[in-house]
Amino acid sequence: MNTYSPQGYLDLITTPPDYHRPVDVAPQYQPGDTIITQNMNPLSHTRLPRYARNKKGVIVANYGACVFPDALVTHQQEKPQYVYLVKFSAAELWGETGDNFSVHLSVWSDYIQGKSEEATHG
Repeated sequence: MNTYSPQGYLDLITTPPDYHRPVDVAPQYQPGDTIITQNMNPLSHTRLPRYARNKKGVIVANYGACVFPDALVTHQQEKPQYVYLVKFSAAELWGETGDNFSVHLSVWSDYIQGKSEEATHG
């Protein structure tokens, strides 16, 4: 069992962990690219909400490569990959009756089916 000084405990709970990792590949997507997310139904953890599966969105930013949480919970290795900030319209997520606003989600590479013109939507 680890023992910490009072300052050690304070440092432990106030210092956020760093999940960024180096990778040897270039990002596959760039800001402005329109992508389609995967239509998936995993048996375990995922950070891609159901309402955002098989939906078109636009890459807003690249956060860099980070640990893939889905891999961690299934006792695999960290499987670092790029994480993108993706903007989805409310109409894309919830149909034409969706209000005129957008939703931004952090989307790991494994959640992306491909660029809109390359992916099968439907």
